[in-house]
Amino acid sequence: MSLAKPSDDPSTDIGNGLTEKVAWSITSYLISGAILGGLAGWGVDHLLGTHFIVGIGLVLGKALTLYYVWLRYGTH
Repeated sequence: MSLAKPSDDPSTDIGNGLTEKVAWSITSYLISGAILGGLAGWGVDHLLGTHFIVGIGLVLGKALTLYYVWLRYGTH
């Protein structure tokens, strides 16, 4: 008689060849990229006295992290 143990392995396959660890990495990259881009835009807005560069920073940060994720995980 064998009992199945619950898996504690963080590299569990969640489908399409992705593991849970990779999925969390991609999610954290996307969130942190938008936050860092927004903060950089807010800093430039603060220095220049403008109010529109934060939006550009958010979009640019998200675009750069999407490109990074594609390079790191999408070209296999």
